[in-house]
Order: sequence, then structure tokens, then C-alpha cells
Amino acid sequence: MTAPRTLTCAEVRDLAPLFVLEALEPDEMAAVREHIAGCPDAHLELLELGEAGTALLETVAPAEPPARLKASLLAAASADLAEGRHPSTSGAAAPVAAPMSPAVAADTPPNVVDLGAARSRRGSRLGWLVAVAAVIAVLVIGASNLALRRDLDAAQAYQDGVNQALDLAAKPGSTTALLSSQDGTVSGFAVVGADGTVRMTMKGLAPTTGSQVYTTWAIVGDEAPIALGDFTVGADGVATASATSPATAPGATLALTLEPNAGNTAPQGPVVAAGVTRDPAG
Repeated sequence: MTAPRTLTCAEVRDLAPLFVLEALEPDEMAAVREHIAGCPDAHLELLELGEAGTALLETVAPAEPPARLKASLLAAASADLAEGRHPSTSGAAAPVAAPMSPAVAADTPPNVVDLGAARSRRGSRLGWLVAVAAVIAVLVIGASNLALRRDLDAAQAYQDGVNQALDLAAKPGSTTALLSSQDGTVSGFAVVGADGTVRMTMKGLAPTTGSQVYTTWAIVGDEAPIALGDFTVGADGVATASATSPATAPGATLALTLEPNAGNTAPQGPVVAAGVTRDPAG
């Protein structure tokens, strides 16, 4: 039976920058911890990297990337979404795992780190100084990258909601409405099916707090608004909602209000966005 291969001190130092960022594979993280626990060398380089990261987080303000960078990335993501590709997978091929011989598979304990396979997954490793620089860069601009990731996730969530609404819009007898605020900061798309099913997706909404909810209303002519449903909104400002409406013919107004609480039978808060239903072919 093949004996488990443990990491050497040199290998641990090589992995240190990625270890402090928790960017290693789970088996590698475990192997580094196991080495540290039984090694007479204190591996102070790990402590120094961790202290440097903590000091940077406490003293260096996160850098805001240039507006043009954010705009170009979001534009590229929107293009990917329009073509049915997710930004995280666009242009990237799925990795192909190399087959393991039955003899190796049988003799290798499940928790043993296969360093050869790990190194092939990562490719050539960056030099020590380059890796340390990468640690510093990640810590300094990490907040900005997270914000950009949230923007991309919000764009994906909004596109998913639009796609669901478009599926309903393709059915006979459906009506559609483009909803927007007066200042244009809030916009969305709603579809009312022939059976009264409503699919709506909105973006640019302010997050709800406390007992606040957004309420969707259907208004036909001079009749009183009819509440279709309540929903809350998170920090991304995107919401998708489903409801049932008694108004299925073109010409009905769909309105969105911000209410102090759920369950109101008449609007209490301000109108956030509104639009009029029409025949998609019209």
C-alpha cells in the first residue's frame, strides 16, 4: 500500500501565500495544517503574511476601480447574458480530469494530497515575491471586486427574471408592461398571462428595511387599485415576483409602491414605478 505523502517545509513555504488567502484546494489546506501541527519549524512566514494582511485591512482603504473598467465589464457581462452565457463561464473550457489508474486509486487514501495533480491544476506556481504581491493586491482591492461581483450577480438575476417573463409573454393572450420610475432609476418588465398569472422583474429598487415591502397593484380605468402581492428587496436592488391579476386585457395599469407594511388593501406609500399593459404584438 502506498504510504501517504506529506508536505515538506519547502512546499509549505511555496503554498503559504495561497494558504493565508484560503485559496488552496481543501485537501491542500488540510495538508498544510497537518504539516504545521507536527513540524518543529514554526513557519513564521505564515504568521507574517497573516499579520501583513490584517494591517492592510485596518490601514489601507479599499481602492475603487476606474469607472470605465466597471462599465466595460458590465457591458461584456450583458452581452454574454444576451447570448445565453453566464459571465463566470464565458470563454472558459471545463477542466478535464486525468484518469487515475485502478492501482493508484485503490492504494491512495482519500485524504492524501496528490501533489502532482495539485500542481497540474494550478499550473506553474508564481514566485514568492509575486505571490506576496498578489496577496497584498487581493486584500487592498478585495472590497471593490466583491462589489463588482455583486453587480454581475444582480445582472444575472435580472436577466433570469426577464427570461421567465418572456416565456409567459410568448403564450397566446398575454399582455406586457414596461414599468419605470419618473426619474428612470427604477425599471422593469411585467407580463400578465391569459389566465391572470403575473411575472414581474425589477431593478434599481431601494432595499427594504424593517417591515417595509413593495406591493404590486393592478388598476383598470377608474376602479380602485387591486393588490396583487408584496415582496422585499435586498441590497442588489433586483426583484422577481409572481402573482395573479384579475386584469388580463390590454390597458390596465400595473403600479409598484413602497409600503410601510404588508397586507394593505389600498396604497399607503409612494408609487415607485408604473406601466400600462399592452398586446405584445401591438
